[in-house]
Order: sequence, then C-alpha cells, then structure tokens
Amino acid sequence: MEKERKEVIFTETGKLLIDVAKLVFGGVILAGIMKLDVNRALLFTIGGIFAVICAFAGIAFIALSKKSK
Repeated sequence: MEKERKEVIFTETGKLLIDVAKLVFGGVILAGIMKLDVNRALLFTIGGIFAVICAFAGIAFIALSKKSK
C-alpha cells in the first residue's frame, strides 16, 4: 500500500509541476505581449528559467513514479 501511495504522490506532483510550468510560460508570453512597464529581458529570462526548472522537475517526478513500479 505504501508503494502505491508513493507512486501516486510522485505522479500527481509531476503533473502539478508541469501545469505550473505551462502557466508560467503562458503568463510570461502574455505579459510580454501586453504593454506593461516591465523589463522584458528580465521577465523572459526569469520566467523561462522557472518554467524549464518546473518542467524538468515534473518529468523527473513522473519518471521516479514509473521507476518504483
């Protein structure tokens, strides 16, 4: 039972992190399109790095959940 629970937690955490990465990516694109008074280079850099980190972490969690089977 504990192994199944761990697998579900890793899978759901991975899905959540991938969803966060998609939302951050979309937010960065929308903020870049809108006429806001922000430093676009900094916005794209920080947002892009955060989205990539979240996406890779999500993929890693999903891979860990499948590895434990």
